Amino acid sequence: MMGQRQRIETKLFYSNLSLDSRVRQDNPLRQVKAAIDFDFVRAAVRPLYGRRGNPSVDPALLMRLMLLLVLENVASERELMGRMSERLDWMWFCGYDWDDTIHNHSVISKARRRWGVNVFTELFQLVLHQCMEAGLVDGRTLHVDASILSANAGKSTIHPVFRVAAGALYERLDKEVDAELEPAAAAGDDQGEPTTAVASSDDPPPAGTLVSTTDPDARLTRKYGQTILGYKDHRVVDDQSGVITATVTTDAATADSHVLDEALDQHEQNVGSSPRTVVADRGYGTANVYESMAQREITPCIPHQNHKGGKGVGIYEARDFHYDADRDAYLCPQGQWLRRYSTTKEGSGRYRAAKGACAACPARSLCTNAKDGRRLTRHVGQEWIDWADGCYSREHRRRLGKRRMYRSEGSFADAANNHGYKRARWRGLAGMTIQNLLVAAAQNVRKLLRAWRRKPITEMCAFKASGFHRICDQLVRHLASITGQQAVVEACPTC
Repeated sequence: MMGQRQRIETKLFYSNLSLDSRVRQDNPLRQVKAAIDFDFVRAAVRPLYGRRGNPSVDPALLMRLMLLLVLENVASERELMGRMSERLDWMWFCGYDWDDTIHNHSVISKARRRWGVNVFTELFQLVLHQCMEAGLVDGRTLHVDASILSANAGKSTIHPVFRVAAGALYERLDKEVDAELEPAAAAGDDQGEPTTAVASSDDPPPAGTLVSTTDPDARLTRKYGQTILGYKDHRVVDDQSGVITATVTTDAATADSHVLDEALDQHEQNVGSSPRTVVADRGYGTANVYESMAQREITPCIPHQNHKGGKGVGIYEARDFHYDADRDAYLCPQGQWLRRYSTTKEGSGRYRAAKGACAACPARSLCTNAKDGRRLTRHVGQEWIDWADGCYSREHRRRLGKRRMYRSEGSFADAANNHGYKRARWRGLAGMTIQNLLVAAAQNVRKLLRAWRRKPITEMCAFKASGFHRICDQLVRHLASITGQQAVVEACPTC
């Protein structure tokens, strides 16, 4: 028998109404809420709020909203709050009830600017420690790489730094004149933010730098023949499970090799141990990097630009010449010495054979086509380059290089596909740093949840004793229902 037509009739009272009952038991947000105790943010931001005035929105709720923004890959804060009432699982995760008023999107942006980067660094570290407790971080082999992110600004806004600074100065002087003419109006203007960071920066960009008036912290770089205005995210990825252990955000013009030490320092601070091997691409292959690796007692697997020192088939390469440190000279394959004749301003030495020695050499055709004989240039840090080249065999380097492509480049691809990584949500270096920390935390959370599904419930219970989040007996039974395992509450001494 066919049922009656479905009609919606508004009721005056509703019974047995609960958001929790409307969210399916295997919803991923249930596991995220169980994995992270967001109450940490209340203590972290307490000094940023006054003792008087209107109470703010719960900081824990705001942090859930910001993490949800990247977890669900929502385009903007405005869209997130606009769709909030349509998603019951989002409301349940953030702590809203059926009849609660959804906050305006501006409360998120205001809190983000007020909190700064340190609060989001704590969130990233908390999730990372969860992954360490789950055994997902080894810390012995690290993969370091960088990715360019396009800024939330068009290239049409780019002007020389002097022009941008002059425009900012003109606006400031114009406001000062208006303040003298209209003191009352000036009182309100003084509370506004500066129009650009260039005018108020303590360390302004060098002369000739092109700066965007929309996002002054972004810089220009070239990638695959295209000019990009944006930033760089330098990541340290652990080899065992691909967990991100550190992330450093810079402008796009910063060289990769200049950030490696800072990234490794951040890794050691977060993990508490030093790595044994660091794998990276040619962008990090400099003598200064190799020297730093030697001082840290880290074995680098980092290639560098190979200057062979010869062109054509049969031409002797630079490695065919033996360097004698005592004489500061090179011995060629035919027994002739190439001695230093000049030094570059960087400190690299230039070497050549005695006049006429190459002209009378029987193997001249195998060595050089130059009229004045063979010349060589020795880098100022060549001894560190030679040391790095001898750390691993060619086969082992190839294996680690393939592993790096899988781990580090795969991490960037996952962030771009699932978390809107390549699109800048906010402007400024601080805003991009916050975005990269949130994305990295979201990716680590997903790896943690996958580990939970693979491990027995008894091992999950041990997380509660670590103090990073709370797992009660009810949650243990809930996780057991998700994974299909039997709940063993007695295994956890705190349940």
